[in-house]
Amino acid sequence: MEPWRLVSCREMNAHAHQPVALRSIALFEIGKGLLAVAAACGLLSLRHTDLHAVTDAFLWRHGIDPETHYRRLFIESVAKATKWPVRQIVGFALTYAAVRFGEGFGLWYGKHWAEWFAVISAGLYLPLEFVHLAHHQTWFSAAVIVLNVVIILYLVHLLFEQRTHRRRIPQDQVPAP
Repeated sequence: MEPWRLVSCREMNAHAHQPVALRSIALFEIGKGLLAVAAACGLLSLRHTDLHAVTDAFLWRHGIDPETHYRRLFIESVAKATKWPVRQIVGFALTYAAVRFGEGFGLWYGKHWAEWFAVISAGLYLPLEFVHLAHHQTWFSAAVIVLNVVIILYLVHLLFEQRTHRRRIPQDQVPAP
């Protein structure tokens, strides 16, 4: 395609017809990126405070018993996080957010590389999720695994569908990117 050629409205709207499921996955990834940025900003705002004391006070102020399992895990996670320098945690969170934003926007626009990236990134978490499920057997842990497997299978289906479609089109008729 010549760089000076005008793009038709049909070509501009080609990305607007991405499958709803793909767009949903993209929004989910962008949402995870936004949560990581929010967590990084929140951590930066608390960098000169005792996070463990703030967490306890927050839970008690809102009538939440810190002795329940998930709240105790939250408090222990905060305690572990305070062992790391804030800059490293914020740097990790912002890097994670950038990766999620890139993946989300790539999926939103139906980029082939983003689908591969999503399959690989979701697949990397599965072993950790299975280990977590083995130690903490909850419906939530099982649902997270099922959701990730469904997303992976859907994206693999899309990738194979695209591969089949590309093989059917003669090379001289392949549209330019």
